[in-house]
Amino acid sequence: MPPFLMAAFAWLMITPIPSQAVVCYEPSPSVIAGDNIFDYKTAEPLSATEQRNLQAFLKKVDRRWQGDARRVTCVGSENNARQIERRTSLNMDVDGDYRRDMTFRSEIYNPERKSRYSEKFSLYQVDGFLRMDSRGSDGDIEVMHIGANELIYLQRYFVRKVEPAKPEEEKPEPPAIIQPLPILPIQPLPSIQPVDEVITQPVQRIRPGDDRKRISRSTKDIPEEEIEYSPGGILNEVVRHLVINGRNLQIETTVYANGFLASSEKWQLR
Repeated sequence: MPPFLMAAFAWLMITPIPSQAVVCYEPSPSVIAGDNIFDYKTAEPLSATEQRNLQAFLKKVDRRWQGDARRVTCVGSENNARQIERRTSLNMDVDGDYRRDMTFRSEIYNPERKSRYSEKFSLYQVDGFLRMDSRGSDGDIEVMHIGANELIYLQRYFVRKVEPAKPEEEKPEPPAIIQPLPILPIQPLPSIQPVDEVITQPVQRIRPGDDRKRISRSTKDIPEEEIEYSPGGILNEVVRHLVINGRNLQIETTVYANGFLASSEKWQLR
């Protein structure tokens, strides 16, 4: 295991994850290890022992799971960070094929918003490498630890910031063609009939600011704030930690954006 992965794995092992004590904007394992997160990393092939442990681990998770999840998202600035928590329930099917590739399909229900959505990721074993979501080298991931009951790996991907489209140049409109109006015969005006007297009510004086319409909104409907990073884009580091304990499976996914913690989600399955 490369020195960087050893340092990152040691950092994960001393971090208390059972209570999911999320510290917003704390540095990623790569930064703590003194690594440059923007450097290209070459994937390391698995050793024979790691391949055997991986087979044993994947064999244990190859079934249907259900449980609940807790997600914590960091919003606001680094000096004024706050956490948004979301709790969901989920069902997950883990299916392996004849090549021992594993697909994790999850159906997640959010009781607060009464909404459902799905998530999926796949793990492939190709030519001695462990890859995610792609059988090619573009799916390379950094394996931090593989045991008979535990798997930890790091996935990196860069999200380039999309520039807003430039407004189209306004084209001059063609000159309007004026058509002559038809000549109509002049009609005499009808006589004006008197109307009943209109009684007006005095208008109540309005204080400054009272004429503005006020709309009260629930804080639940306010969209989550987006974290602002470098204008060029965001380098995401996703650490996924899977642990089997008897008939229970725990999956913790921690996302670091440009080297700082942005969100963490823990699934408790059985």
